[in-house]
Amino acid sequence: MSATHDVQSAGRWGWLTSNLRSRKHSGRQLLHSPRFVEGLGELAARLKQPLPAVQAQARRAAETLSTVINPAFSALSDKVFSPLFTRAWTIDADHAALARLKQINAAVPLVFLPNHRSYADPFVMAQVCRDAGMPRNHVLGGDNLGFFPFGTITRRTGGVMIRRSFQNDPVYKFVVREYLHHLTAQGNNLEWYMEGGRSRTGKLRPPKYGLLRYLVDAFDGEHDLLLVPVSITYDQLHEIGMMAAEEGGAAKGKEGLGWMREYVRRQRQWIGRVHVRFGEPLSLRQALAPAGAADDAGAGRWTVEKIAFSVFQRINQATPVTAPALTALALLGVRDRALTLAEVCAVVHPLLDYAAQRGLPSAGLEFLRREAGVGRVLADLGRSGVVRVYALGKEPVYSIHPGRHAVAAFYRNSAVHWFINRALLELAMQSVLDEPSADPRPEAWNQAFALRDLLKFDFFFSNRATFRQEVTAEARLLDAHFADHIATPAARMMALEQAPFLVAHRVLPAFVEAYFVVADRLAAQPVDLPVNRAQLIEQCSRIGRQYLLQKRVRQPEALSRELFGNALELAQNRRLLEPGDQLAERRSAFVSEIARAMQALATIDEIDHRRSTTARP
Repeated sequence: MSATHDVQSAGRWGWLTSNLRSRKHSGRQLLHSPRFVEGLGELAARLKQPLPAVQAQARRAAETLSTVINPAFSALSDKVFSPLFTRAWTIDADHAALARLKQINAAVPLVFLPNHRSYADPFVMAQVCRDAGMPRNHVLGGDNLGFFPFGTITRRTGGVMIRRSFQNDPVYKFVVREYLHHLTAQGNNLEWYMEGGRSRTGKLRPPKYGLLRYLVDAFDGEHDLLLVPVSITYDQLHEIGMMAAEEGGAAKGKEGLGWMREYVRRQRQWIGRVHVRFGEPLSLRQALAPAGAADDAGAGRWTVEKIAFSVFQRINQATPVTAPALTALALLGVRDRALTLAEVCAVVHPLLDYAAQRGLPSAGLEFLRREAGVGRVLADLGRSGVVRVYALGKEPVYSIHPGRHAVAAFYRNSAVHWFINRALLELAMQSVLDEPSADPRPEAWNQAFALRDLLKFDFFFSNRATFRQEVTAEARLLDAHFADHIATPAARMMALEQAPFLVAHRVLPAFVEAYFVVADRLAAQPVDLPVNRAQLIEQCSRIGRQYLLQKRVRQPEALSRELFGNALELAQNRRLLEPGDQLAERRSAFVSEIARAMQALATIDEIDHRRSTTARP
């Protein structure tokens, strides 16, 4: 082999060997930093293990975690991988917010915390940041995507691949914590998805606190970090059909080359827009300031849970209402009845007025004011198999395609948080329809707070005082003279019957029915043994299917393992999963409470059905 060939080979492969060395160099930087060395020594002493053994464990962990941003691999990702994952959408980002974040980022590292809807999320975020001229984020994710070549490229474009489970590995925990500090101390931006996995229902999942806890533990206050809530909302998703099937009990496919080939193949068809919005940033230094020192009116040091809750509320507040969300909302909760285009518009148009009254963030909804605009969205949902149209009668009628209710609910649920307080107001009013008192408001508030408590593991409600203010504002939107017009049962019924729209029966039944299935099965469990959660969820899936066939529950999207899991969290919160005093009676009361909520929703449904029937020509 000639010397010239050797030189050419070195040039061709030099960037790769250099990159491999730089990844190792990144790991060595961490291992040799004074803070890391001191902390590892203290950990070895606490664990009562020889320091060399602990150092060896730490070195192996650092080698798997360490990442680097290599220009060649970054170009490969941006030019090849990113388009394969994002070509199904046109990206609609808030450029003004990005410009502000870019200015802030000149002085403070940013920690982007988006919601998680798709495998495409990190690629969308990378393109948004790149187009804004911002540095590439170090994205923290699970090592389930570490297969070749995906993992190889990811680890060389700033991706930090973390083991899915390491609860009983204190050395690995230490290295993760210190690596977060190492990255941010160097001024790098971070990104991760606190839900811990893609939402199967379309709304925010409860947060996973692990990485945020490590970041807080590693934070020394010397330099601030800014937490940036990010809302990523897709008009439609190709992968939602697979996720819905997994929610119904189908096995989740293992990520690998075959999986990636199939995923990329599905992205060939353009399917709409993806909307990227940024919530109000949160200073970690201020959140963790000692009591009396914080700018937040001396509120004192926040807990990790409170920080996560605030981030998720800010994600919700930034999430726009989309046209598919409103259209899906119109077609759900109508007893599977097909609607004409005019009937769909009769639901959508008052919701547009409501969104405008409240100033809700939206994604270009004005075209829905026209029947042709609503028809266009229905056609888009029809092409993806969510909506079916029957056009052989007097006029076309639209309904959710059989087996696709969970997909339609996913799109609706991206905006469901904007309607939850209105739904609770309607249910609170229904609860006092027969109340003889001239002022039913105390009892109605009791019901509203009870419903808020029932659903607190699915929705991020404001604190009690703010919630009261929000629902009071909803009442004024329903009727400007609400307090004067509800003195009698007849007046309260009229307020519901003459409301511009009713939504409780369109947004809540799936959640309440999922809770009913869990409560019903929980009441059948032995009271002298702890509940096995996995077995109970499996039982809920099987028996829930039977209840759906028997019409004991009516919403196919209620048979969701994610919703069952949230219901179990509520049951745990109420001490219904472990043996205890009067457990059978308390479980029975839980069933009754949810059954009453189901009946209240049925009443709202009846009222709305009468309204629509009366209005129909």
